[in-house]
Order: sequence, then structure tokens, then C-alpha cells
Amino acid sequence: MKTLTLSFAGAVAALVSPVQAQDRVGPDRYAVVVKAAAHPATPRTARHTLAQIERAALAVCGASSFSLREMRMSVRDSACWRSSVARAVGSAGDPLLSAAYHPQR
Repeated sequence: MKTLTLSFAGAVAALVSPVQAQDRVGPDRYAVVVKAAAHPATPRTARHTLAQIERAALAVCGASSFSLREMRMSVRDSACWRSSVARAVGSAGDPLLSAAYHPQR
């Protein structure tokens, strides 16, 4: 199973691609730079950061923005995607980001 490791690059950049190239950092481990706030200041920014993390997980787990919708949906249903997003949110350690990830709490 592939694992996503994130690096956050500054504040949210609207005109820059949200996910840069993947770097292999070990067997089935990839590092991705996400252009988003590591510690969002508002719930809206936290939801935006979560969306960036979710797109990065799609790329790591085998889909891209150019993939067919069915492919992206299939990857979103995979254990790779779910665990990648969960680990990335957990490693950020931000309460607003965690609240965006767990909206039922």
C-alpha cells in the first residue's frame, strides 16, 4: 500500500497547482508538497486544506486530475486513499483541520 507524506508550503496559493510532483521516499512511500496552510486560521481554510490533502492522496494512490471520474471515485473508495488522508490530517495536528475531517464530532 502506498503511503502519503505531506509537506506544507506556505499559505494557500490560488493560482498555483495545489499538488506538486511526488517524490519517492521509500518503498511505497511518497512525499507530496501541498500548497496549503498547515495550520488553517478558519474552518473555511481548514476545509480548503483538507480538499488539497484529498487531491494529493488521489495523485499518490493512482488517480490524477486528468483521470476519468470513475477512476477518481474508485481511488477515493480505496484503503490507500482513506489511510493517506487520515495520516496526513493526523500528522498536521491541527484542531480545525481535524474538525473538517471529522465533521460529525
